[in-house]
Amino acid sequence: MLVLREAERNVLEALERLGGEATLEELAASLSLPSSSVHPLSRLLEEKQLVEVLEESEEEVTLTEEGRRYAEKGLPETRLVKLLKEEGALPVEDLAKLSGNVLSREEIPVAVSWAKRRGWISFARDKDGRAVCSLVTEGRAPEEELLRELLKKRLKGRELEERREQLEVLLRRKLVEKTRRRLFRVKMTEQGRKALSQALVAVTRLTSDLIRTGRWREVVLQEYDVSSQPPKLYPGKKHPYVEFLSELKDILMAMGFVEVEGPYVEFEFWNFDVLFQAQNHPAREVHDSFQVVDLSREIDAPSSLIERVKEVHETGGDTGSLGWRYEWRLENASRRVLRSQTTAVSVRYLAEHKTPPIKVFTLGKVFRPDVIDARHSLEFMQLDGIVGDHGIALKHLLGVLKEIALRLGFEDIRFKPSYFPFTEPSVEGFVKHPKLGWIECLGAGLFRPEVLKPLDIDFPVIAWGIGVDRLAMIRLGINDIRELHTLDLQKLREWEVL
Repeated sequence: MLVLREAERNVLEALERLGGEATLEELAASLSLPSSSVHPLSRLLEEKQLVEVLEESEEEVTLTEEGRRYAEKGLPETRLVKLLKEEGALPVEDLAKLSGNVLSREEIPVAVSWAKRRGWISFARDKDGRAVCSLVTEGRAPEEELLRELLKKRLKGRELEERREQLEVLLRRKLVEKTRRRLFRVKMTEQGRKALSQALVAVTRLTSDLIRTGRWREVVLQEYDVSSQPPKLYPGKKHPYVEFLSELKDILMAMGFVEVEGPYVEFEFWNFDVLFQAQNHPAREVHDSFQVVDLSREIDAPSSLIERVKEVHETGGDTGSLGWRYEWRLENASRRVLRSQTTAVSVRYLAEHKTPPIKVFTLGKVFRPDVIDARHSLEFMQLDGIVGDHGIALKHLLGVLKEIALRLGFEDIRFKPSYFPFTEPSVEGFVKHPKLGWIECLGAGLFRPEVLKPLDIDFPVIAWGIGVDRLAMIRLGINDIRELHTLDLQKLREWEVL
């Protein structure tokens, strides 16, 4: 025995009322339902061979934006004729001033061209030699009526064939456009007619009344496939990498740090010299930093600071160091580079904030020439932080770094002694990637006196720079750093929210 759902039976009944055949729109209107709801019901009935769904297409014409404007106001040439009828012959140069709200400045050439082409106007010279526009006859544009009709409804099928000549004019003027529209016709089959009288209607809801009266034994209950999966929903969410960066900021702020920012295009003075990196250091060669040309060369730092940095580089100044023992050149320090380390932001902050305690971080892009591979990129995010106060030492630095790692969920972290030009003692930090093994992700240490003394800082400062992208690779389960910025929609949908 054939069993129908109530909604399916309603479609068959509506189709019978409409004579056994109707368009999808007619059927939807009869049921007071949207076409989007009736279409899948029609397809279900088609699978049961109770209806046929016939797909057709038809040509229809709609107004363009310009065509809609002309349909409301009239064609420009018609409005020009009306103006000349009221005002009389007009010098061409005065048309723009006298037309006022009748014609826009852009519509005047269109109006003149079409009115002249139709023989409605003529031109002559007056006694002053000016071109004068005169009305010849008050014509009528047959396609204007078609424009007004299109304002009220779409024309299709036979209606278009009857107005083909007018339509071609409007198409050439780009006042209308043709489209093809898909149509669905639903036709009841002989089996469908029999089903109306013979099929049972399934009950889709087991109500308390059916249970109480025992009528549930007499009705046909709708079967449901409980093993079928519901449709997947993909709600909007942040890019996983952006989410990781936000989490990193939240962790630092929860630990009492304040975020600071600095420029991408930096003076070598702040990027290298203040950090006690010699001007002949390999990191300052073109292969390790991006040089920026044709920019201002005046360093945004007090002359006294520039002089103290120069002295430290050449002789060590009053730091107890011998310095680098070379001739420091202002022109080298004045060059501009894309910052290669966010530590430049940290020392800029120290130059303006000399009272402890200091506890700040910066999270931003840095740029270094490199060979792009699974672990290296030309630009990457770096987290730089400093803590300055009396009595602070290396143990505090290691404690801060370990706390950040643990809050990010990295339990395998280790340190080893290292060397950096601007910190002493210095350490490197590594975290473990399940596939790539131990990955170097940070450099840290205590700022050397050669960095702090020129800045007039008389207390120790711990500092670190973390390669955020490498941490993100581990956290997000990525083996290739280039996948951090992926736009693959399917990958982004499947990525778990952090």
